[in-house]
Amino acid sequence: MLFTDRSFSVLHRICAVFLLLLLGAPQTGTACQQKVELTGRTMGPIPYKVLVSTDDVRPERLKQIQETVQKSLARVNELMSTYQPDSDISKFNRSESTDWFDVDPETALVVKRALTISEQTNGAFDPTVGPLVKLWNFGPGKKEEATLPAEKEIAKRLESVGADKLDVRTDPPALKKSVAELEVDLSAIAKGYAVDRVCRSLSEIGLKDCMVSVGGEVMTVGERAGGGKWRVAIEKPTQSKFAAEGEEILRVVELSGEAVATSGDYRNFFEIDGEKYSHTIDAKTGHPVKHSMATASVVAKDCMTADALATAVMVMGKEKGQQLSEQLKFALLTVEREGEENVIESSDDYPKEFRDSDPSDEGEKGDSSEPKKSSILLTFVFTFGIFALAILGMAVGAILNNKPVTGSCGGLAAMTNEDGEEVCGICSKPTVDCDQPIPQPEAAS
Repeated sequence: MLFTDRSFSVLHRICAVFLLLLLGAPQTGTACQQKVELTGRTMGPIPYKVLVSTDDVRPERLKQIQETVQKSLARVNELMSTYQPDSDISKFNRSESTDWFDVDPETALVVKRALTISEQTNGAFDPTVGPLVKLWNFGPGKKEEATLPAEKEIAKRLESVGADKLDVRTDPPALKKSVAELEVDLSAIAKGYAVDRVCRSLSEIGLKDCMVSVGGEVMTVGERAGGGKWRVAIEKPTQSKFAAEGEEILRVVELSGEAVATSGDYRNFFEIDGEKYSHTIDAKTGHPVKHSMATASVVAKDCMTADALATAVMVMGKEKGQQLSEQLKFALLTVEREGEENVIESSDDYPKEFRDSDPSDEGEKGDSSEPKKSSILLTFVFTFGIFALAILGMAVGAILNNKPVTGSCGGLAAMTNEDGEEVCGICSKPTVDCDQPIPQPEAAS
């Protein structure tokens, strides 16, 4: 089929416009994504960090993201913090009533999950361990100088500790204690729930790619801005009370749609007469755990579960923790101290270590938001191909029609030469010449 002048002109315009749109628009799903980072503190001194991949960085959108994160974290704090006297948990702990105590549905949800995990771990995770935590000078009301509690005081506190002394219902939401002195402490599961809640809140405003960390417990959703899975750094168990002094990376793993929580004995502890006492308290003995395991890192589908299971494994120790990992089918990494060495063991389903030549591109500490080089190369090749096809199409039209290029030249026909005549950007002839019919050869006589 031959092209007419009019059809060729239309084709030319379409090719030019399409090429401009192609060059001006993002070519891959991640090339236009940018990283938005939010940091702060919640639940008292606990740091949080939120990374979001989005192509909408308008000021009003960024404000919406920030308000969504802060509102979600504040809600969990209002309900479950033992530092806030008007939270659900603080009010319940002060109550001496053994009747049902009304709480928010979210509080009931987390307590119900805590009791389920307590049962699954045979009490290694116990949401009623709070009185013992305070007795050992951890948590709210912590004194500057720690002292060892008397055994009779430990025995007394044990009388009001135990998940079997706590009941929960979800409709209507309420908690119930069987002994007046019982207290609930959700610090080993509430951080994980806060992470899940932030991710859910971000999803509700249309954000499908994020990584949220609260106190080191992390949930990943979708992809990072640079493309691919999120990179999460697992901390090395270097004994130091302050993160700035001892923070080192044990390994980096890639996750998407999964959570990782890590519990250890290397950050929150005190020493008396050369002996170390960790903040991880065994609710059965009333004492801080004493074994060689320094770290338990758990990967699960939600952060609330990962958070609680990591604590449970730290209480149980490596062997029982590994048995629990096989029983409940969650990924587990443990680090044990053998003298000055760290012995690392992990289940087969724990994510393999990610290695990259760029050490700055690690985990939540330095997640890359730059497009991959392969994506840029693919974009260039694709664009060049479309451009070549557009030129070929115009050439074919001109040849089949036996005419030079006419009409618009990609918007350049309005340019003028030194004589003031309009010039075509393709054939470089005055447009008035292009309008003249091509001289036909005289027929041979």
